[in-house]
Amino acid sequence: MKIARYVYNILAIAFLLCLVVQAFIAGLAVFTDAVYWGSHTEFVRYFAFMPLVMFLLTFIAKIGGVQRWLSLGMFGAVIFQFLNIQALPSAAVLHPVIALILFAMSFIVVRNTAWRGTRGEIG
Repeated sequence: MKIARYVYNILAIAFLLCLVVQAFIAGLAVFTDAVYWGSHTEFVRYFAFMPLVMFLLTFIAKIGGVQRWLSLGMFGAVIFQFLNIQALPSAAVLHPVIALILFAMSFIVVRNTAWRGTRGEIG
């Protein structure tokens, strides 16, 4: 159980860092060279399933409450990110907005895990 909490914490921090790198790559594509869109598209494949693994770890580590549902919500947001680019191009304008929401959710998870011991509370 303690190892599962540790892995959850590491994944939470890693996911937040991956979001920052992903935004940086998008910035490179917009402001320097469009060739970076390929990297932006490829990089997400390395971390897209982290929130799902985190959600599953909440059961093993007995992490409940907000932490559990934020993990699932983050995975849902990642799925919607894929859908709004691939299947719903008219909704692509939501892509950066969802990215901001993902960052906020991820930040809350990291704040609650790394500094408060994964109690599942906000505040």
